[in-house]
Amino acid sequence: MLLPDAPENMKLDPDDDVYHPGDTITCEADGHPALETDGYQWMNLDDASDITDGPVLTIASDMVDRTVSYQCRACNEYLREPRCATLHAHFYVSGKPRLAD
Repeated sequence: MLLPDAPENMKLDPDDDVYHPGDTITCEADGHPALETDGYQWMNLDDASDITDGPVLTIASDMVDRTVSYQCRACNEYLREPRCATLHAHFYVSGKPRLAD
């Protein structure tokens, strides 16, 4: 029997230092009960106004040529009590085309 636990083992996929417009970053966490898609939220820490629901953050063209800071918040619920964890992401968004691997 699994005991309920708050989100933990948070990670970003991919976890890079540089992203390009159109790239996506997925926030992931373990927890029991399992986290649903609507249990994730991204917030722009630079202005605290840009909030994106869901585990995926898409890099936008207005982020180009600067370093941005975001926070992913992951929450699940047990007996109607929310339990949350956060992960901070600081990265640069390049306006230069992505080089082929």
